Amino acid sequence: MRLIGRRGVIVRVTVSVALVCLLVAGASAQPDPSQMSGIPRPDPNLPDGVITVRVLRGSFANNVVEHSVELRAGDTVSTVDTDAAGRATFSSPPAGSQVQVATTLDGERLESDLFQAPGRGGVAVMLVGVEPGGDPAAAPVARPGRVTFGQDSRILIELGEENIEVYYLLDVLNVADVPVEPETPFEFRLPSGAQAGTILQGSTPRTIVDGPEVSVSGAFAPGLTPVRVAYILPYSSGSLVLSQTFTADFDQLLVFIEKWGAMDVASRLIARRGEMPADASGGSPLLWAEGARVAAGLPVELELSGLPHHSGWPRIIALSLSGLIVAFSVWGASGTGGSDTETQRCEVLRARREKLFADLVKTERQHRQGKIGATRYGTRRAELFGRLERVLRDLDEGLAPETTGTGESAPRVSTA
Repeated sequence: MRLIGRRGVIVRVTVSVALVCLLVAGASAQPDPSQMSGIPRPDPNLPDGVITVRVLRGSFANNVVEHSVELRAGDTVSTVDTDAAGRATFSSPPAGSQVQVATTLDGERLESDLFQAPGRGGVAVMLVGVEPGGDPAAAPVARPGRVTFGQDSRILIELGEENIEVYYLLDVLNVADVPVEPETPFEFRLPSGAQAGTILQGSTPRTIVDGPEVSVSGAFAPGLTPVRVAYILPYSSGSLVLSQTFTADFDQLLVFIEKWGAMDVASRLIARRGEMPADASGGSPLLWAEGARVAAGLPVELELSGLPHHSGWPRIIALSLSGLIVAFSVWGASGTGGSDTETQRCEVLRARREKLFADLVKTERQHRQGKIGATRYGTRRAELFGRLERVLRDLDEGLAPETTGTGESAPRVSTA
């Protein structure tokens, strides 16, 4: 399964989010650095393979200089002191290896999320402690409130083999200065037919995926909390409607779709859209679509068209023709005589064959009309095909001629 292995497109989309936001929304106010503490951010302006860590106390005005920072890669730990700008610079370990940066500031342990060492470009991380004079041990009590999905939240869709792979790369934003316990439990259900629901690396440890149910337990700290989940959604035709309801508002809807051929996306929620060409590494072109605020509980519906697919009808037609050939053969054989028992058996098999063909056509029609999900459709179709093949085989074997000991056909002797 390609689902968790294709991180190249995710990294590319992460870099592209900032560009799209500038194109569609303009410049925004300088964010609170505590909201970005510990979150690795790809930086194409850095040299290849470089990781920088900026250490702050509370705000951008309070750089922490000459302070030790660690980079851990497996069992190997490298230590570098911050410079006059509060930055520690590391030469990255081999690209793709799992790393984490950390420091201890005023008795508080600050750690980043785990992330992959970069191959092309670099990664920038901020580690932000409390304001000077603050008390890191004073943990504020959570209060009821609301959270939203920040403007960097996005939906990424990639193409698989007769399926799409959907990634929800969400940043839950709490603008309050204390932890917030959402008034409505933070949970949502994946679309009908979704398979292989998975928690992605970098998601908060409080993320839970239980079948189609996704939830995050507990309160949300001030700033951003990453929620990263993915799943597979099969399809059987050239179009597909993806509908997902979330438990929090999208500050701005942002969607990226891996593009093949004449693929396109439509939605009443989309205000602006465009296309990014394939990058130098050989990645596929990307469609991007941006929309305004989407309220919690309002379905995010995306209609994908031009999907590459293989029709299932040729196989059905081939089986139908095989069935007709067997039927004519049985009819011809029954005209020459034979035991009543064998004739009755063939009649039962023919009736069973017709019933299975009818069930198969009915299942195809129900799936195309959206009355049954992809999982139920695939299981039912495989079951019907298996039973139909056994019936056709039994019919075929029932037509085999009687043989003598020498292997030659024994002629029927008329008693008339």
